[in-house]
Amino acid sequence: MRSVLNISKHDTIGRRFNNLDAKDGFLSYGWNAKFACWSKRNASPDYVQQAVGGTNRLVTKALARIGRYSGNINGYYRNADAIRELPFYEQADLLHFHIVHEEYLSVKDWLRLANKKPVVWTWHDPYMLSGHCIYSMGCNGFETGCQVCPHLDYHFRVHRDRSARNLEEKRVVVQQIDPCVIVASEYMLDLVQRSVYRDFLRVRVLPFGVKSTVVLSQFEAKARLGIPERNVVVGFRAVYSDYKGIGLVRAALARLSSHYPDIPFTIITFQERGFCQGLSPNYQVIDAGWIDDDAINIYYGAMDFFLMPSRAEAFGLMAIEAMAAGACPIVTYGTALPELVDAPLHSICTEHEPERFAQEFETAVFERRHHDARRAARQAYAAERYNLDNFCKCLSALYDEEYEHHHLVRRAA
Repeated sequence: MRSVLNISKHDTIGRRFNNLDAKDGFLSYGWNAKFACWSKRNASPDYVQQAVGGTNRLVTKALARIGRYSGNINGYYRNADAIRELPFYEQADLLHFHIVHEEYLSVKDWLRLANKKPVVWTWHDPYMLSGHCIYSMGCNGFETGCQVCPHLDYHFRVHRDRSARNLEEKRVVVQQIDPCVIVASEYMLDLVQRSVYRDFLRVRVLPFGVKSTVVLSQFEAKARLGIPERNVVVGFRAVYSDYKGIGLVRAALARLSSHYPDIPFTIITFQERGFCQGLSPNYQVIDAGWIDDDAINIYYGAMDFFLMPSRAEAFGLMAIEAMAAGACPIVTYGTALPELVDAPLHSICTEHEPERFAQEFETAVFERRHHDARRAARQAYAAERYNLDNFCKCLSALYDEEYEHHHLVRRAA
């Protein structure tokens, strides 16, 4: 049995992406998954260890502020040893990098962590492709090295343009580490192949797996949540971010409320509360807030539609989870989502424009029966395409390949 150490800033935050939810699935394929995090550990110390040494945490926060001011957002930290000193690191046969850029590790830290160990690196978003932003939002500067950044206001917001140098430092370090990079969609693969890594990066496409749960019938889910059986039910993540296209959701709901204030209609929101103020008082609103783990599935199960008109999305797990429960995702072009939710067969896709989205949404509401007829087919597609055991099997095989590749290269050297 070999050991893989998953390294990310958090443990339970993002657990559906950093393999924490899948940890037991690797055992039958010969890998014992362990985890290292920088922020406060929430999961069991049996499989998660928190880095406690390194640069003082107050100093690290100060360095983050300096990095934002100078534009050198991956250069100042020196926290690799805090992870290298963990017993799990010493025991690891292979490292799996996840979120290692979020203002706690530097490019030099990445190199120190990778010293003498094979690395698999999941690029969860396009951050590694550019000089400072997470999503370039249509800017193609990353293709030629981010020579001049037109949007220093994009997250991570910086005061000075050091983007070209930042990206070159990333490129050099990635080439030195020689990781096998995983992306979760063909959309991300296309971005990588257009980037400064195109000539040397070893990259694989592997969509994330979704935990299988007991799926309630829509009738039962509605009954448990107190939703009238005849109501059309829509849900979405109420997060005030332009990345997530929340303005389109707001406009679509406002138009429906204005035109059809009396239809039997239920809205389920996650995360922020109070988003639906001002809509028809006849609409039922369930502000679920932040829902942990499997408790979210009953809400998905009650939905007819899940709205996710993101402007920036490398995977879009919530849309896939909703589809696995039978709901029809409504998404927009320009991200990984149309591919991942198999539009237009199992979902609805339209332009990222308020009027077009509102029209498509309104049409879907009144064609609910048509979309409901494909509910079982959506569930079957998601269960097959995003099977968690298959994900663990494929990733374990990749670990085996990378372990052997690393040792062959070292022996040849």
